[in-house]
Amino acid sequence: MKTAKRKRLSYLSASIFLFLAFVLFALSVRSDIFRNFDYLTMVASQKYTTPIVDYPFSFLSIIASSEVTFLIVSLIFLYLLFRKKHLFLGIFLYILIYPLELLGKLLIYHPKPPLFLFKYVLNFHLPSSFIVQTNYSFPSGHMARTAFLAVVLLAIININKSAVLKITAVLTVTYFMFHSRIYLGEHWFSDVVGGLLLGSAAGFLSLVFW
Repeated sequence: MKTAKRKRLSYLSASIFLFLAFVLFALSVRSDIFRNFDYLTMVASQKYTTPIVDYPFSFLSIIASSEVTFLIVSLIFLYLLFRKKHLFLGIFLYILIYPLELLGKLLIYHPKPPLFLFKYVLNFHLPSSFIVQTNYSFPSGHMARTAFLAVVLLAIININKSAVLKITAVLTVTYFMFHSRIYLGEHWFSDVVGGLLLGSAAGFLSLVFW
């Protein structure tokens, strides 16, 4: 019992720390101190990354869409409920990402990358991509949702020999999601860092209610 309480406290502490880091980082982004770094990072990413990743990276945009991530969240919930006999309602705190993402894209002055840097190659978009339409791009919702799922999945993976492969897979997908947002010209580096902080904070908060 004490161990569980200690775990919840550590999750809550991590969530608060990451959220405060997100707020401070958002204020830094608003002051426009990352403009040159963001641009140079995107140009370098597109210059030194092979175009062969255009389609798989664009597909990652679909994977981290609101529709698909909500499906993944629901499947995790059902798996834990029916296979592990564990009711994990905290996972639905995932929805907290949306109002904070919208606030950021309304209040944080951070213009989107220009269209000439856009490299998304698929011929369709899911409906959610048209919901949050502002002139600003901070934070990255795709990265926030991916970070949330990564934190939750890493927490529920059992530590054993096979866990190494699972952990590696989760971290690899998270890395490629981070890279793809910049390479595709969908988000600046600072947008993606903001999404990583926001999603991780929400993920740890959900674990408080494990």
